[in-house]
Amino acid sequence: MLGLTFRGLVCVTANMIHSVLISWKLRVLRLLSAIEEQRHVVPISLWVLYREWVDDVIDGQVEQVDSWHHFVVARALGLNLCKTKETKPHEAADLVALLAEDNKLGHGNPADSLEAWLDETREAFDFRFRKAHHRSFDGLTIAEEGEWQGDLCFVQLADPQLGMKHGDRSWEEEKAMLSLAVQHVNKLKPRFLLVSGDLTNAWPVGPQADPASAAKQVVAVKEVLREVDSSIPIVFVPGNHDIGQVPTPNELDLYRSRWGDDYFSFWVGGVYFMVVNSQFYMDSSKTEMQRKDQDAWIEAQFEALKKRQPKHAVVLSHVPPFIAEPKEPQGWANWEVEPRERIVKLAKDAGVRLWLCGHYHGNAIAVDDDLEVVTCAGVGTNINWTANPGVVATSIRPDFERCVGDPPFFADAQHSGLRIVRFDEEGHRHSWFVLADAPPTLLDAFRQGGNSPSRKQKRNSEAITNRLGLCSTSSG
Repeated sequence: MLGLTFRGLVCVTANMIHSVLISWKLRVLRLLSAIEEQRHVVPISLWVLYREWVDDVIDGQVEQVDSWHHFVVARALGLNLCKTKETKPHEAADLVALLAEDNKLGHGNPADSLEAWLDETREAFDFRFRKAHHRSFDGLTIAEEGEWQGDLCFVQLADPQLGMKHGDRSWEEEKAMLSLAVQHVNKLKPRFLLVSGDLTNAWPVGPQADPASAAKQVVAVKEVLREVDSSIPIVFVPGNHDIGQVPTPNELDLYRSRWGDDYFSFWVGGVYFMVVNSQFYMDSSKTEMQRKDQDAWIEAQFEALKKRQPKHAVVLSHVPPFIAEPKEPQGWANWEVEPRERIVKLAKDAGVRLWLCGHYHGNAIAVDDDLEVVTCAGVGTNINWTANPGVVATSIRPDFERCVGDPPFFADAQHSGLRIVRFDEEGHRHSWFVLADAPPTLLDAFRQGGNSPSRKQKRNSEAITNRLGLCSTSSG
């Protein structure tokens, strides 16, 4: 962690805490001043306890440990995370040691209260990534958000997929694009942020599995997404890279421990949203019971929706049910035909008019009567497709010699992007923006009209087969 560990350190003075005070709000100044009046020396044993706890619990689990120290100070003082970015490790230790000794972290033995508080803080550190549970989403329930409140906007990011461009050897480009997208999201202030699956590239299971790289990529994604303004909920959709091409119950449990439920519903401003685990409709050979459970849940949700009749209803999945035509054959980038026909019909009958997806690493739009299926290009690496999505996506293994340009991959601000979706009284609108040209406000999004990635001349790339997992015997 940040150079040295701090086991065995035996002295530190209270004057270190003064640098924490710079630029903080008056109430924080008063709180720390009150503590300093009582404590002229930081309690050494509690300071060391904090640093040893970080060494044991946090170091190695967080890519940049300073983000933990920032989080600790923000939680202790009730500040937004962006207000504590200049905090140094020793300053965080100073602060919590003083607060513990002054019984500000809990009553009783200061060491016990500090450890209990740190355990609670560790849980809170990852909590916003697991807010989907029991098939609903904390803070976005029908009781809280079921009534129509007027126009609303949210942002969709598809396929951060850290590690895709360089085959898991590195993921700096994808991480940089995700970080840039988060900066845009914080300025735009949407009602929520949708991440449409494939957060990471390394496979958690299967013939190409690399669980160590997958775990590092998860840590890196969380590092970036912790920067999302705390007022903006983050909704996750499971992708095939997150749960495996042929998921098993163990992989589903791993996903849920990292990101929350793999399928659930939620409400925002009177708009109903359903998150579906689309991998069940790609290959459920090892999760037949789980697929049946989701099928039953989907049917019950749509029946309730027909009675409720919200102004707008949306389905969210990683893999699109279809990408060009409702009756297209199954390929690597759409669903099996039977569940597609059945669930799409249920959705249409229940009043769903918008279905948002990712997976394809390019943009595509298809319609089925009043239902619009929108496949969103990636915020991470996109593929330089030169052929029609309906041809490419319905192949089991596309002929990359014919359908991919040179270079085969893009992961830069001129090609990676985000989609802004708006609901109003009349219906929905959406627009795609590359990160270099994202609008300054949500209102500006639909004045500009969006833009699309450019394409260049074609060239074959063996790497695409590997990145998409098409070299395995399974589809998807």
